[in-house]
Amino acid sequence: MFSKHKPTSVPADHTGSPPASSYTAPSRDEPRSGNGRPATIGAHTSIEGSVVGEEELIIDGQVVGTVEFKRNTVSIGNDGRVEGDIVAQTLNVAGSVEGRLIASHKITVHHTAQITGTIITPCLVLEDGAVFQGNIDMDAENDVLRSAFGGSVSKPAPQPYAQHDAEPTIDDDDADESAEAETQREENT
Repeated sequence: MFSKHKPTSVPADHTGSPPASSYTAPSRDEPRSGNGRPATIGAHTSIEGSVVGEEELIIDGQVVGTVEFKRNTVSIGNDGRVEGDIVAQTLNVAGSVEGRLIASHKITVHHTAQITGTIITPCLVLEDGAVFQGNIDMDAENDVLRSAFGGSVSKPAPQPYAQHDAEPTIDDDDADESAEAETQREENT
């Protein structure tokens, strides 16, 4: 469940591409910061209090308090730690969180994440190896989501369910033919 080799966190300057497990670029319909670069709370930075903004945010340091970026993506890097509620359009968690994670669109919990608290979102991706202790509510009509986002919760498109270990379906005609073939074999022996 735990690996001896811990992936390195995102570099402090963020000029290169961050690792896929700690950061995902926003889609075209997500608001971005004015200069195209996300705001960053660096690995050697600790903040106590509320962090509120209207741009994309990467947390590699520590935040004790509420993080509120309702129309943007918040990413917690491998070494990032948040003690408090996080409210965002999209959340990517690779570090540690204690509190409520509330997202109007989607939450992705990467394999390096450790979460204690409640996840409230209409769409959740939970990678193998992630450590989670708490509750999950994926009801898009949840009162917490409605109050946090003023009723503007985006419902994810339904995904087809693929059955991997299911037995093949046999229709009535095939069943009748199988029964007749079995009877023929018994009569011939």
